[in-house]
Amino acid sequence: MAAETRDKILDAAARLFAASDSGGASLRAIARAAGVNSALIHYHFGSREGLFEAVILRALRPVQARRRALLETLRSKRSVSAEELAGLFVRPLIPGPLNGADLDDRQYPEADVTDLRLLARAFADHRPLVQDLTLKHFGSLMYGFGDVAGAALSELSNDLKQRRMRFCVQAALETLSGPEMEFARAEGPAACEALVEDLIAFLAGGLDAPAQIS
Repeated sequence: MAAETRDKILDAAARLFAASDSGGASLRAIARAAGVNSALIHYHFGSREGLFEAVILRALRPVQARRRALLETLRSKRSVSAEELAGLFVRPLIPGPLNGADLDDRQYPEADVTDLRLLARAFADHRPLVQDLTLKHFGSLMYGFGDVAGAALSELSNDLKQRRMRFCVQAALETLSGPEMEFARAEGPAACEALVEDLIAFLAGGLDAPAQIS
């Protein structure tokens, strides 16, 4: 029962934190949406900040698990292209088979869009917190990510690599949680995959663009 209550609170919090008109999602509003009293939120999460962190981590865990699988494949290669690096930002955001599967077997479900919207808003509005949580809970993965990025973008300075990678994170989250994906989902898996491939190609071009000389 406690686990079920906790999940209900997390589900309600994710929906409200992700909503553009949530106004910050008060604990009272979250409790009302979850059908519990505010005391239970304090019992399970301690505070609004604790709840927010728990919601972000729940959304991040499956994404990072999928990213780890792709990352291990790339780290075994002698060289990594900008397109392969861009795929690390995009494909882990999509549940279900990512490679080597028929289009009809790939999943682009509406239910998971809530988590993507949540992560997009959190990265835009609370980026330091999201970065701290990511390093704290997925540090080894992110260091591996940095190794792959360094190999793929060896001509760029560290500052420029970091900036372009932040651009990729935000663009991938906004696109896959936004109206472009809604339109594609209505058309079917092939349209979703076409959007994903186009997004990867777009991000690869940005990652690999020559550094501007001032």
